[in-house]
Amino acid sequence: MIERLQRIATIIVRFRLLIFVLGGFSLVVFVLSVLDNPWLDHDTLLMPAILGFCWSLILYSVGELFWRIPDKAGSEVTFRRRMAVRVRRGILWILGVLMAAGVAALIILSYQLMRVWL
Repeated sequence: MIERLQRIATIIVRFRLLIFVLGGFSLVVFVLSVLDNPWLDHDTLLMPAILGFCWSLILYSVGELFWRIPDKAGSEVTFRRRMAVRVRRGILWILGVLMAAGVAALIILSYQLMRVWL
């Protein structure tokens, strides 16, 4: 699973600037909507701004967490090195499961917010 996330992360890392722009723009729209700015009518763009910011955070997190995954240690390395690699890969595996749960929750949240917004 973490190898697949690494392949996804290598693609996402290429679009890091676009993800930053999306997150920044969404954050600005969110703040302007909350502060009753005269540029934005009411809070019509509040829900898409929240979703855009959440998706940019998820994409950035996947890109940064799973970009570099240590290779499996062979039998020729020391016991300490093998255990260190196993612990790192185990932590990344747990983070991968949590990330998959977070993405599933964000998909459900996106559906619910878009249904209410439209």
